Amino acid sequence: MYGRIDLREFYDGLDAAFERKDAVETRRYLERWLEEAKRKDDASGIVAVSNELGGFCRAIGETGRAKEIYRQVLDSLEKMGLAGTEHYATALINEGDVFVNTGERKEALERFLKAKELLVECGLSGDYRMAALCNNISMVYRDTGEFDKAEKSLDIAFNIIKGLPQCRGELATTYINLGQLQVRQNKLEMAKESFGEACRMFEEDGGGDVHYSAACAGLGEVCYLRGDKDNAVKYYEKAAALIERDFGQTEYYRMMMDNLEKVRRM
Repeated sequence: MYGRIDLREFYDGLDAAFERKDAVETRRYLERWLEEAKRKDDASGIVAVSNELGGFCRAIGETGRAKEIYRQVLDSLEKMGLAGTEHYATALINEGDVFVNTGERKEALERFLKAKELLVECGLSGDYRMAALCNNISMVYRDTGEFDKAEKSLDIAFNIIKGLPQCRGELATTYINLGQLQVRQNKLEMAKESFGEACRMFEEDGGGDVHYSAACAGLGEVCYLRGDKDNAVKYYEKAAALIERDFGQTEYYRMMMDNLEKVRRM
């Protein structure tokens, strides 16, 4: 059967599903719409829903499924003649994010750098997606110990995102990445300020952002490294509660609970 799914209806329903904070129901919603797009042989609809489903699977730790989804997205875009577009760049970024989660840094960096070239070619050097991408590139360089390159990528991200007041969430996420880099550099006081700024922004915006937990986890780590047990427990507990609220008791949630138990045994 040929046709098109109603993307506006899909995204409206997805926003409502995320607001309910029910990970199981959100997963069912996404899978249901993907099946409908496939049933109608709607290539653009399949790509749109798959991008959202892949991101959700990555967030809850189902990286194998996320890789499979993004590979299918890239293949579909190539068949549609869209390999040189911003849509292809977005799919590369999404696939790279999964490789970051699985610790495959070389593969992640390959995707990110290719996506960066595409965004430049598409005239999107100052776009929020470039800021998000430079954040991701910074994370890879941080994990490989290339701190100078990590700092340069974060500088690009800050320069872009500070000129886009509508992208406060991305700015807060950039502060989280800066804090994580500063922890690796043992700049704990500076890291505390960066994570604190991210938390402040998330709280001012209602506290519903799914990255809020990462800012709290960062503060918990800083407090732990500084020997501040009470505040480490406080922030790890908050991070765990936010992860459970947004995604359920995933692998990331269990890791946070392990950190919490380690601090409590100090």
